[in-house]
Amino acid sequence: MSLTTKDILKTLLGISDTSLDDVIDLLILQADAMIKGFLQREIEETIYTEYYSGTGAHVLQLNQTPVQSIASVHEDRNGYYGEGEDAFSDSSALVSGIDFVLRKDDATTTEVSSSGILYRIGKVWPRPDSRLRGQLASSPGLGMGNIKVVYTAGWESVPADIQFAANKLVTSMLQSKEVAGRLMSESIEDYSYTLAGAEDESRMLDSVKGSLARYKKVVI
Repeated sequence: MSLTTKDILKTLLGISDTSLDDVIDLLILQADAMIKGFLQREIEETIYTEYYSGTGAHVLQLNQTPVQSIASVHEDRNGYYGEGEDAFSDSSALVSGIDFVLRKDDATTTEVSSSGILYRIGKVWPRPDSRLRGQLASSPGLGMGNIKVVYTAGWESVPADIQFAANKLVTSMLQSKEVAGRLMSESIEDYSYTLAGAEDESRMLDSVKGSLARYKKVVI
C-alpha cells in the first residue's frame, strides 16, 4: 500500500488523461521512500516476526509502532534468532497478562500502543549468564536472539497528514520539472535520476517536515 494513490494525485492536479501515469507511479514510489527514510519507520499495518536479545531489564522496546496487537511472545535461552535446535517451541510461549503486558499509552480504537513497549511481569527479559573457562564466577552474557515476538504494527489507513505530505512531495516533483514542456521529452529513468540527488531530496523534505514530525521514530 502506497502513502497516496495516482487517482488522488490526478484529481488534485486536474489531470484527466493518462499521459503522465507512468511518471506519477514512479514519483509515488520515490515519495514513499523519502518519507519512510525521514521517519525511519514503516507506515502501513504489517505483521512482524522479530527476534530480540534480553538485556536483564523489565522493558523491551519493539522496533515498529504503533503496535496494534501481540500475536505471541516466546522466550528461549537457546533460540538463537530462530536457528537453535527446536527453537521457540510451544513450551517457550509466554502468556499475556501473566508473563508480559503491552504498554497502552494514548490508546484509541485505532492505536493500541504508540510506544511499543513490552513489560515483563514479575521478572526481567532474561540475559543469560556466561562463564568462560578459568573464571571463578559467571558474568552477564549475550541474549543472542533469545526472545521472539510476533505482532501487528502500523496504521490500517495512512494518516491524513502523511498522505498530505506524500501528495505535496509528488506535486512539487512534477511542478519542478515543468510538466507542460520539458518533462514530456524525458525518459522515466532520467527523471528518476534527476530527483535522486541529496540536495533535491533535502529541499523537498523541508517543505513537508512539519506534517511528518510527530511520526518520526525516536531512537533511544
